Amino acid sequence: MVEPAKTPGARRWGIIPSDILALSATALVLASMYFTNRALDSDFTHNLRLQTAEKVALSSTRVTAGIRENLTLAEGLGLAISLEPEISPRRFEDLATKLLAQDSALVSLALARDMTIEMVYPFTENREAIGLNYADRPDQMAAIEKALLTREPVIDGPIPLVQGGNALVAYYPLYDGPENEAWGIFTAIINVDRLLSGKTLAALHPDLIMAIRKDADDDAPAQVLSGGDAIFAGDPVTQTVALANTNWTVAAIPRQGWKEPLRQRISRHLLVDSIGILIIAFMLGIAKLMRERNRNITMLRAREAELQHLSQRMQFALEASRIGVWDMDAETGEAIWDERMYALYGERPDCDKNGVEIWSRRLHPEDRQLELERLEHFLAEQQNFRSDFRIVLDDGSVRHLQVFGGFYNDIDGRTHVVGVNWDITEDIRLHEDIKRANAETLEKNRELERAQAVLRHNALHDGLTELPNRSYLEAAFVKGDEKAGVGPPYAVLHIDLDRFKEINDTLGHSAGDAMLRHAANMLRSIAAPRDFLARVGGDEFTLVTHWDGDAERLSRLAQNIIRALGKPLQYGEHQVRVSASVGIAWMDDEASSMREVLVNGGIALYEAKRMGRNQAVVFDAALRNIAITNKKVADELLVALENDQFQVFYQPQISAHTLEIEGAEALVRWRHPERGMLAPGHFIPTAETTGSIARIDAVVLNKAAAQHRAWCEMGIAVPHVSVNISAQRLVDPGLLDSIREIAPKPGSLCLELLESISFDEQGTSLETSVAQIKALGVDVEIDDFGTGYASILSLLALEPKRLKIDRQLVFPITTGQSQRRLVASIVEIGQALGIEVIAEGVETLEHARILRDLGVDAFQGFFFAPPLDNEAFQRFARERRWVEQFDVNADPPVAD
Repeated sequence: MVEPAKTPGARRWGIIPSDILALSATALVLASMYFTNRALDSDFTHNLRLQTAEKVALSSTRVTAGIRENLTLAEGLGLAISLEPEISPRRFEDLATKLLAQDSALVSLALARDMTIEMVYPFTENREAIGLNYADRPDQMAAIEKALLTREPVIDGPIPLVQGGNALVAYYPLYDGPENEAWGIFTAIINVDRLLSGKTLAALHPDLIMAIRKDADDDAPAQVLSGGDAIFAGDPVTQTVALANTNWTVAAIPRQGWKEPLRQRISRHLLVDSIGILIIAFMLGIAKLMRERNRNITMLRAREAELQHLSQRMQFALEASRIGVWDMDAETGEAIWDERMYALYGERPDCDKNGVEIWSRRLHPEDRQLELERLEHFLAEQQNFRSDFRIVLDDGSVRHLQVFGGFYNDIDGRTHVVGVNWDITEDIRLHEDIKRANAETLEKNRELERAQAVLRHNALHDGLTELPNRSYLEAAFVKGDEKAGVGPPYAVLHIDLDRFKEINDTLGHSAGDAMLRHAANMLRSIAAPRDFLARVGGDEFTLVTHWDGDAERLSRLAQNIIRALGKPLQYGEHQVRVSASVGIAWMDDEASSMREVLVNGGIALYEAKRMGRNQAVVFDAALRNIAITNKKVADELLVALENDQFQVFYQPQISAHTLEIEGAEALVRWRHPERGMLAPGHFIPTAETTGSIARIDAVVLNKAAAQHRAWCEMGIAVPHVSVNISAQRLVDPGLLDSIREIAPKPGSLCLELLESISFDEQGTSLETSVAQIKALGVDVEIDDFGTGYASILSLLALEPKRLKIDRQLVFPITTGQSQRRLVASIVEIGQALGIEVIAEGVETLEHARILRDLGVDAFQGFFFAPPLDNEAFQRFARERRWVEQFDVNADPPVAD
C-alpha cells in the first residue's frame, strides 16, 4: 500500500534557529525592562531620601534655634536670680513678668530653695505648686540631680499640660558664685506645641510628616514630643540635635511615602515597556518571517513530493482500471493518445494513425452516426460531455466504452479537449444479468405474494368449511382491522354441535369433517346476505347479525338453525345426525362492546348445553352469574399454582428422514382435585384473562427443562424440548431471567410462538424479545402456522428455527390436491428461508407418507403417540415401536 505524503502542517510547530534567536532576544529585552524599572524605582527613592534629609536638617536647625532661644531667655533669668539669693517674691514676679512678656514659648516659672518651691509665676495658675518638695517627686529628681552635678541646665519632658499640649521642663542650678554650692533650683516650662507652631515644621515643609523625639538615657525609653511613633516606624530620615545635656532626634517621611507616585511610575514604566515591546515585536516579526520562509520551503517540497506521489498513484490507477487518456486540438482535430487508449481500440501505439480516425473507424455501425453528431455538438457548444458507445475490434468482438471529456485553453490560447475512455463491457453485461435477476426476483415475489394471499386467506378462514375463523371474527368486530357487511349494533348467535365428538370417535374424522361442511352449508342457507358467519372452534360457529331490537326474530333464527342442523346427513351407509345448542346475546347498556357480547353469547351457549342441548338460550341478567364461575376458576388457578397441581405431558416429534426422536413438545395439564385431569382448553382462556398465564408458562418451562436434563442423564436421546409461550409471557422481562437461571445448552430448549400472536402488529418489540431469547441459546418455533396472520417479511425478521404446519391444514391433504399444494408451498417457503418444517396432526400412515413426500422435516401426531406423561414417554422412547410400525406399512425413509 502506498503511504500518503505528509502534509506541510505536520512540521508547523517545529523549533528552528530563528525561533531560538528571537526567544533569546525577547528574554534579554524583558530582563532589561525589568532591571531598568527596578533601578529607576531605586533611584527615585534614593533621591527622595536625600531631599528629605536636606529638609530635615533645615527643620532641625529651626527647632534647635527655637529651643535655644527659649532656653537662653530662661537661662538669663536664672543667672539674675542666682546673684540674688535673698530675692523677694516681689522681685521674682517683676523679673518673671518682664521675661514672659517677650514672644516666647515659656509658660511657667518656679523658684525652689532646699528642693522646696517658694515662688511661682504666674501665681494664680500655679499657687498649688508652692510648698512642693522635689524630693517627693522621683520622676523630677533625676534631672535636678543631674543639673546640680553638672552645674548645667537640664531639660526634661515632655510632660502634659493641664491646659492641653506638651511641655519641656528646664532645670537651672542657682549659685551665688563660681565656687559656691547651689542654693536653689530655677524651673522653666516651655510649651512644645507653641514652640513647634507654624513657623517651624508644618509650614516649612508641608510635603513631609515630621516628628521629634527625646532620646533616652541608658535604658530609659525614648519620649516623642510630636508626630507620633508611626513616623519613626516608617523608615524615616533622622537628624540628631543636642540641647542642654539632652539628645533630640528629628524624623521625617514624605506624605506620599517613599515610593514614586503611581501615575508617574506608570508613565515611566509605559515608556520603558513600550520601547521594550517595540524591540520584541521587531524580533518576533523577524522570527515570523524566517518561519514563513522555512514553512514555504517545506510546503513547496511537500507539494512537490505529493504531486509526484499523486502522479504515481494516478498512473497506477489508470493502469489498474485500464482507463485511456487523450488530448485533442479542437481546431485541427489532431489527437494524442496514451498507450492504454490504443490498447482499448485494439491498435498499436506505433500505427501512425490519428486518434479521431481510429475512433471513427472502430465505431459500431449502429452508433457511428449518433456519435459523430454528438462530437460536432460538443465541439460547437464547448461544454463538458459524456457518452456511451460501442466499438468493433478486428476479431469482430464488440466492446462497450464510455467517454468523458472537457475543454481547456493552453498557454497559447488554443482550445483543447481532454478526456478519458474506459471499458464498461463487463458493467453492461452485469447490468443485463441484474435485470434478468430482477425480473426473476419480481416473479418470485409475485409467487410469494400469491402464496401469502393464500396464507392470509387461510389465516382468516377455516380450511375445512371455507368460513371465516375466530381470527377474522376478532379482527372485524373486536379490533376493527377487517371489514364486514353487517353494521352495528350487533347481535350474536353462538352455535355448538352437540355430540359431535361421538361422530369422530365412531366413524372417524372424515365423517366429522363431512358433518362440519354440512353444518356450514346449512348455516349459509339460513344466514341473511349481510350476516357474518364464522367457524370459531372445532364444532363451534358464530353468526353475527344486525341487532334491530327484535328478540323474537333472533329466537326464530336460532330455532331455524337448530331444526336445519338436526336433519340427518347421509355419509356412506350411515345417516349422521347431530343437534345444536345456541347462545344468543346482543349489545345493550351493559354490553356495549363486541368483546362483551361474544363473552355473553358464550355464557348463553354454555347454559344451553348445560340444560340438555338442542335448544337456544338468550343471555340475561341471570346468566351473569357465569362470571362468578369464571372467577372461581381464576381463584382455583392460584391455588393450583401454589399446590403444584400442573403437570407436563410430552408429545414426541419424529424425524421424517431418520425416524428418530427429533424433539418433544411440552403440554400442560391441570390435575384438578375434584374434576380430574383437565386439558388446557378448560383453564387457559381464564388464565389468559386473569393474568395467571405467565406463571403457568414459567412452571411448564422449568419442569420441561428439568425433565430434559433428566432424560439426558438417563441416556434417552431427545435433542430438544419445545415449550409454548403466551403473548403475555413473551414480552415479560422475567422470561429472560428464568432462562438464565435454567442455563440450557444451546439448541436444547425451544420456545413455540403462536402465529396468532400477530408478528406484524408486535413490530420491533417482538423482534427485540426474540433476539434476546436467541442470544441465550434458545431456539424459536412458529406454532399453528397457516392459521394465524403472519407475513413472509415477519418470518424473515424473526428467523425462527422451525415452523409447525397447523393440523387444520394437514387433515385435508389425503383428499384434496389444493390442500397438498398449500402444504407444499409452506414447505418450499421454509426450505427457501432455511427453516425446518414440522407437520402437526399426523394421525394416519397416509398423512405421514404424503407429508414425507412433500418434504417436511418432522412429524407430530397421534399416529406416533398422543401427549405422554414422563414415565409413558420413557417407555415410548425405549420401545421404539413406531419405527417397526412405519417400516411395515410405509416406504423406508431416506437418511440425510
